Amino acid sequence: MAAFAATQGSLGPTSTGSLVITLAAPNLVRISALDDINLGTFSGTALAGGDDVCIFSNTGGYNVTASGDGTGSAFELTGFSTGDAVPYNVQWATTAGATSGTALTAGTPLTGLGGSFTNPTCRGGAQLNARVLVDVTEAVLSEAPADNYTGTLTLLVEPQ
Repeated sequence: MAAFAATQGSLGPTSTGSLVITLAAPNLVRISALDDINLGTFSGTALAGGDDVCIFSNTGGYNVTASGDGTGSAFELTGFSTGDAVPYNVQWATTAGATSGTALTAGTPLTGLGGSFTNPTCRGGAQLNARVLVDVTEAVLSEAPADNYTGTLTLLVEPQ
């Protein structure tokens, strides 16, 4: 490590001094361009949907941890009237538009993710580079009481 020391100028017709300038750039990540996912109405088949998002990382990689608002951060939708819980599945893909990804477990980080990270503001969504996918199986839906269900999925992105 270099020693930091300013040098002082001497008295004379001109004088020159120097100083060292330092800064620290911390590890930074950002998830943006998130949109709500409406799975629609059950009509006898599984329901699935996804959202393309923008991930920025100045470290060249990131980890993502998903949590739902069910018991123990479980991925669950809750009925407005009944209060019944309907479990759902979550996958993460490192490319926008993907039709499948890596299954996530609530509260467990998916590590070692990479991609192309060019702009921390995503320029209005022009740099979408990941996708979150959710689905509810036909078996679960066929047993769910009639109701409207909702839940919140939280995605924590950390630098790698």
